[in-house]
Amino acid sequence: MKLIKERIITVGHFTWSRALLMQIILQDNSIDCFVVPKDTVLSRGYVDLRVKENDLEKALKIIDLASKDTGSAKEQAVHRIQVVRRIMVPVDFSDISFNACRFAVSLASKYKAEVKLVHVFYNPAIDVSPYADHYSYQIKLVESLREIEKSARENMLKLEHKLKMWCIKENLAQIHITAKLINGFSTDEILEYSKKYKPALIIMGTRGLTRDNYKAFGRVASRVIENSVVPVLALPSGTANTIGEIKSVLYATDLDPSDYSALNRLIQMMSPFKIKIHCVHICFVEKKPWDSVKLDELKAHLKNEYKGIDIGFTNIVSDNVMNGLETYIRDNHIDALAVTTHKRNLLEKMFIPSVSRKIYSETGKPLLVFHARE
Repeated sequence: MKLIKERIITVGHFTWSRALLMQIILQDNSIDCFVVPKDTVLSRGYVDLRVKENDLEKALKIIDLASKDTGSAKEQAVHRIQVVRRIMVPVDFSDISFNACRFAVSLASKYKAEVKLVHVFYNPAIDVSPYADHYSYQIKLVESLREIEKSARENMLKLEHKLKMWCIKENLAQIHITAKLINGFSTDEILEYSKKYKPALIIMGTRGLTRDNYKAFGRVASRVIENSVVPVLALPSGTANTIGEIKSVLYATDLDPSDYSALNRLIQMMSPFKIKIHCVHICFVEKKPWDSVKLDELKAHLKNEYKGIDIGFTNIVSDNVMNGLETYIRDNHIDALAVTTHKRNLLEKMFIPSVSRKIYSETGKPLLVFHARE
């Protein structure tokens, strides 16, 4: 059984800022593309822009047209480049959400990204029956809402100040940090705002001020991970405070074609930090011949595309997927995990537990979740 892989083609060599500009223009035209640092001394300051082979012709035409943009057209394109420089952090003012803020800032400092703090405060009015006609009750409701919003604003100001003081202490004072307060249900508003803000990544703590029955995952974090269209990094309590503390990442592969795109993104994200990537596949009970073939194809592809990247490939035989992963994590000192999830139908959600939640719950490591494009 041969895996149909996606061949990645270099469409041009650009400066970093120009490559980001072209990347967002291509993404606006539904073309998956990747910015990859060149590995030669002579090319210092330049990066490769790569696309899937099937998109090559269309991408070249778009790049040619974009290169001729002048005036307002070029200004609009330059404005859109900010999309790839945004990190969104949902916060509830708990210690674990502050840790997510610090991690986001440490990542943003390398990419000159903006960090957007988002807090959703609950509005009790949305649960009020339309037939409630008690005037005094309505007055109390309005006063209650004002107090909730006032408290949220005060807490956000305190969080911003605390984070900026930490930035100064860590010599990261140039990071652009902004805040957004939203009224509504947490999960719905976070997902809706992410569609408008269009961050490159959402970073959030997995448990906040509220406790629930989702084991290691909080209810909000779990639902955001399952429904977000952008990658989500879930950070548990007591793990890494900054990206600098991550030295190795395990990507759990099911040898699916979507792994090519996810690994391209992971490598692009991790390469500036010299983080080792472990690409691991768990063979259930016995090693099947086609598993080795698929993994070898994936290895050959990535080694050819990303020369000099520290990445290893391993097939593990285990009678239990989680036991196999936990053993590898322990033996290889893995600091964080990455997986790709797929949309599941209602029956699958009822009878098959979320792989992402299970992996995180069993290991307690930071988890980066990519979402396969169906």
